[in-house]
Amino acid sequence: MAMSSKMGRALAGPLLIFNLLMFIIVLGLSGWMMNRAITRGGFGGNAATPFFSLVSLLAGMVGIASIITGLHHLRLWRASSGAAAQATAWITWLLLVLAFCLAWKEIHIGRRSTKHRVLEGFIISLTVNHLLYTLALHFGDHDEHALPTSTAATDKHHHHNPHHGTVPPTSNTMAASAV
Repeated sequence: MAMSSKMGRALAGPLLIFNLLMFIIVLGLSGWMMNRAITRGGFGGNAATPFFSLVSLLAGMVGIASIITGLHHLRLWRASSGAAAQATAWITWLLLVLAFCLAWKEIHIGRRSTKHRVLEGFIISLTVNHLLYTLALHFGDHDEHALPTSTAATDKHHHHNPHHGTVPPTSNTMAASAV
């Protein structure tokens, strides 16, 4: 295993757990903002707050999906699980970048509560942390043993059947001509 592969895999686990805790806090705060908007008829804050809270909530939910696929990948460390983990990680990071931009807009406009400020801080921090996690996944998967390219290499417990997927020979001429 290459050094960057070992380091990427070693970093991915702790970042995954740290990001999970941060996503839970983001979901709690953005969920509180949504609940407040529904029950009181307004978000509070400023004009950017409705967009910021909605995108933060979406980023948090997709982030949890990213954490689940990341945990699955850390357990298996195969090409298929790596592809799923990286795809959800990149999608989550893009949503976090959108929430990051809205957080800066909300900061620029001003007039927001302490809970809004805390959510802004978590989104800004989580955007950086999740990028580090995504890059750790990316560089951790660049190992020939971690990402096998053939099914024979990925599954050592099953024997390769050269006739798998072929049509068995038949003595019935009608069936043979239809194929």
